[in-house]
Amino acid sequence: MDVVEALKGRRATRSYTGETVSRDVITSLIDAAIAAPSAMNLQPWSFVVVEGAERLREMSSRAKDYLLTGSPSTPSFLASREVLADQDFNLFYGAPCLVIVCARPPSRQAMEDCCLAAQNLMLAAHAQGLGSCWIGFARPWLELNQTRTTLGLLPDQMPVAPIVLGRPTVMPQPSRRHRPSIVWN
Repeated sequence: MDVVEALKGRRATRSYTGETVSRDVITSLIDAAIAAPSAMNLQPWSFVVVEGAERLREMSSRAKDYLLTGSPSTPSFLASREVLADQDFNLFYGAPCLVIVCARPPSRQAMEDCCLAAQNLMLAAHAQGLGSCWIGFARPWLELNQTRTTLGLLPDQMPVAPIVLGRPTVMPQPSRRHRPSIVWN
């Protein structure tokens, strides 16, 4: 698969089979992630891998409880409140693996650099026939001290990109893209 095909074909996957992702495959995806560019070549990323659909289901329940009781009433959150309150909704979509791209140590460009690494990881997963989805709702919960301790995050690791991985039940079709605003000078 060439890079443009991967860019145009990769989509957020929100339905996974029960098939696990091997550690060798996860390692190869992280190897692709760290090929990303970084400001001044600081390579500020680190990775935390959580395996097991059942473990992620339990984490989903805890994260949803936190989001429903401890999150601010912002318009974007309020629009999703009903979905989060649904007992059957799994924040991690039944995926068997979560890779958390963390900035370490946090620095001026670390978040952007980790976003580039996350994109590489998702594109590499797509090229291997895997689905992925960036779970932005998980970040506030991942930043809690109790969660950080449970996952073994070090004090200087800042969660940036929680990405679920797995074999998709259905590969989502690409959505229509809006024409970008371009200013030519």
